[in-house]
Amino acid sequence: MAGRKKDYYEILGVPRNATKEEIKRAFRRLALKYHPDRNKSPEAEEKFKEISEAYAVLSDDEKRRIYDAYGVDGIRGRYTQEDIFNTRFKDLFRDFGFGDFDDLFNRFFRDFGFGTFQRTVRIGPKRGRDIETTMEVTLKDVAYGAEKEIEVPRLRRCSVCGGTGAEPGTGERTCPRCGGTGRIEHRRVSGFAQMIRIVPCDRCGGRGTIIEQPCKNCGGSGLEKKVAKIRV
Repeated sequence: MAGRKKDYYEILGVPRNATKEEIKRAFRRLALKYHPDRNKSPEAEEKFKEISEAYAVLSDDEKRRIYDAYGVDGIRGRYTQEDIFNTRFKDLFRDFGFGDFDDLFNRFFRDFGFGTFQRTVRIGPKRGRDIETTMEVTLKDVAYGAEKEIEVPRLRRCSVCGGTGAEPGTGERTCPRCGGTGRIEHRRVSGFAQMIRIVPCDRCGGRGTIIEQPCKNCGGSGLEKKVAKIRV
């Protein structure tokens, strides 16, 4: 395909008005044929890259709309590799029985011509720290087992503001920095490619809103310390 733009529809062998199901079937058939672990021919690896890129774009409504309007340049000017091969695509990839996509990504997909690889920062809850405590037990407890009650400090939703972080009677307003999206786009031009990195808004912390008056009980965090009694 040297000398001309890639045609994702042509790569998958489907018409431009193909349905999602037709696109999925075409990808699965071609992926089974050209998967590098199954096909050892020199051309298989490059073909597998192409059909994976084509499917990642055409299976996503927004990416397909941009591609139909602006072609490959529109996709590469708007999305990074990580954006194209997003979590949803990786899940579908595993559902097809093709193994761990991240391994293949690291092996093959860093040379698509998108410029510097950058990862989108994910917004969402993170796993908290493990809670540890010390307890005295007797030799008898160790030998025969015993049930003990321990007190563990934990963060709970604020009983005054209900977790909103706002003083009762007041509210929240749209964050002026991100316009309510909770995200900030950082754009960088590298050669012919424009890289976009999306990060949580540093003003609202990714919520999209800011508190007009912080809750006096929790200081605006929406959390307060409580002691929980647990039997172990």
